[in-house]
Amino acid sequence: MLNKIFNLIVVILLFAVLFVAIDDSFKVWAGKDEVNYIGVNAIAGPDKGGIFSDFIFPFEVLSLLLLAALIGALYIAKKEA
Repeated sequence: MLNKIFNLIVVILLFAVLFVAIDDSFKVWAGKDEVNYIGVNAIAGPDKGGIFSDFIFPFEVLSLLLLAALIGALYIAKKEA
């Protein structure tokens, strides 16, 4: 029972720190006069040669291959156990 109370106190303190940090960030950024907009095109647009412009298909194929490898590894590990 004491362990659950300690865990609850830790979670409440972490939530409070997170809330204060987010609230403070809004106050800091609200006083700024000009905002620098950074969009996806500025980071990885067609003229930047980023991953979202030239290599989207190989990236998606690689993600499916890694997902299949992960599922296969889990299947083999469960079969042996």
